[in-house]
Amino acid sequence: MVAAIIQARMGSSRFPGKSARLLSGHSILEHIIIRLQQVPEIDLIQLATTRAKSEAPLIEIAKNHGVAVFQGDEKNVLERFIQAGETIKAQHIVRVCGDNPIIDISLLRSLIHAHIDSNADYTICGDSIPLGTGSEVVRLEALKEISKQAEDSRYREHVTTWFYDHFDKFEISRVDAPPYLKNCPFRLTVDTPEDFALMEKIFSQHKSPSPIDLKEVINFLESHPEIASINAQIDQIDWRTKKQ
Repeated sequence: MVAAIIQARMGSSRFPGKSARLLSGHSILEHIIIRLQQVPEIDLIQLATTRAKSEAPLIEIAKNHGVAVFQGDEKNVLERFIQAGETIKAQHIVRVCGDNPIIDISLLRSLIHAHIDSNADYTICGDSIPLGTGSEVVRLEALKEISKQAEDSRYREHVTTWFYDHFDKFEISRVDAPPYLKNCPFRLTVDTPEDFALMEKIFSQHKSPSPIDLKEVINFLESHPEIASINAQIDQIDWRTKKQ
């Protein structure tokens, strides 16, 4: 069974409450859920959040959309994912960040197919793509193996970091990015007010009720460099590869 687990919480040092903020009348979390619902390969969607009372808005959003909810440890996100996956009997988990309202649907479907077909432990995009457009697929049993060995806090706070330091220990599958995303320089996540300002510009251009097409977003930003520059100066720490 393939489950998409959305990692989200209201607390954020850079932009608190970001997953509940509205874009064109829907919260960021809702936009993520709606996009995941367009992926037939996903059997179930689950929100994995913390036990804090402040998570109530996210829990309400999830339940209103028929999404399962799991509340676990705030810091030990690895264990939160394992426990969340176990409660819904997931075999494979699509890990989705709660600040990425326009993950690419086509790429996500390719990742799931490659993961299942190759019997991989972990599947990622093999190309450089805009931050916020990708996702990753991991076998639940592989996360359990990591949990037995990982003691450093960075491996427990950032679910898949262990794979990047131990590639030779697992079956890793890499998928080519769609041409419109490959080596594209834009930043399409929401981690700061500047990121949110860019998303507001993107969503203001989208009039159709259907989920935003990433090709259209890329074309829009390429033809409007002044808009693309809104968050271009934001630095992003890659916790998957950062050594401590």
